[in-house]
Formats: sequence, C-alpha cells, structure tokens
Amino acid sequence: MARIPRFALVERDSSNHCTWRAHDFEHVLEVTGARDKFLELLGRYKDRYGVEINSYCLMGTHPHVTCTTRRDQEQFSRFWQVVNGQFARWYNKRRDRRGQVVMERMRSPRIQAEGAHQLTVMRYGDLNPVRAGLVKSPKDWKWSSYRHYAFGEPDPLIDDAPEYLALGNNGPQRRKAYQALFALPLSESLRTRRIDLVEYPFVGDAHWVMHRLDEAGLSPPD
Repeated sequence: MARIPRFALVERDSSNHCTWRAHDFEHVLEVTGARDKFLELLGRYKDRYGVEINSYCLMGTHPHVTCTTRRDQEQFSRFWQVVNGQFARWYNKRRDRRGQVVMERMRSPRIQAEGAHQLTVMRYGDLNPVRAGLVKSPKDWKWSSYRHYAFGEPDPLIDDAPEYLALGNNGPQRRKAYQALFALPLSESLRTRRIDLVEYPFVGDAHWVMHRLDEAGLSPPD
C-alpha cells in the first residue's frame, strides 16, 4: 500500500498506535537507562504538545505507544520529532556514536473510536514480550502499562484509555475486566504477529476502514 500522509491519519482527538524500528534492528532500548529515558521524554513533552499517552510497551528494538492527540496533526508530529530526536541524541552520546537511530518513518495507524479497537491494540502491545518469549505473562514485563491497567499500579505517564474506563463503574471492576481480556481464547488472536494492527493505516471495523481508505484515495490491503 502507498504511504499515506500523516494528516490523513491524525487529527484532533484521534487515537493512534505509534511504533518505529531502530536502525539495523539494533537493541537501542536495551542500553542501560534507555527505556527510562524514552519514557521520561514522553512525559516531559506530552502536555506541551497536547498528546495523551494511553498505553505503552517498550521492547528492545522498538516501542509501542497508543496515544490521543488533543490538538492537531502538526503538534502530534512535532511531539514525536522532539521525543525521537532527543532520544537519538541521548543514545548516540551514551554509545559514543553518530548516525541514525530510528530506521524508518514512524508508523501511526489510526484507531477507530467506536468499539473495542483501542483495547485490542493495547493488549497487542502488552503481549509483545510474551510473543517474543521473554516472559510468560505480561505482568512480568516491567516496561509496559499492563500493570497499571490490570492491577492499578500508579503510572503518572498514563491517561486512562476511554475504552478501558468503559469496562466498569470503578477501578476494581475495570482491572478485573482488563485481566479477563488476556485469558484464552479472548487473547489468542493477539499472541501472533498482526500486521493489521501495526502496518495498516487504519484499525477498526471493515466498513470504517473502507471509508477511511476511500477518503485517502487508497485501495484496501490484500
């Protein structure tokens, strides 16, 4: 599929799944302090550019972040330019190197607001270390928002996702419901690689996706 302009994916109040790969698939986020630095940068600039962080999972070569932009596409793009640029400078200084850190243009599929699509993308991110064989359960991975949502662990970076808030009338109900979503067979389809949640430009119901693709002048993926 042709590359889709960012303005067709991001607008005020849109929810997006953001991820990038490190240059040469280098494990840039495994360097001591790297994950802390990346999260610190997200937290430092999110309010300045009107971006809410709804969930995250940091792997070795790439991050997964779902976020909601409360301003416009230009502020969203500026936010990621600043975060990724400062992280690259921090990493190059730490490793005494020069050159590219982020390998590719950041992907930012837009997530349909209606339905459980936001929760689907969040759970896919939470299950990354499980799919990679690094842990048996998402609760055992320190570098994600799973324990915030599943157990109420404080995480000042997170603005609770609207679809999560709709899971119950109070915290205990929501946490119990979120944990239940990881039981088989509810999570079975998310335990294998899903390019439709990462590489396709839109994540949602078939009719909504077709409408968005038509607006962008694109054909649906095979």
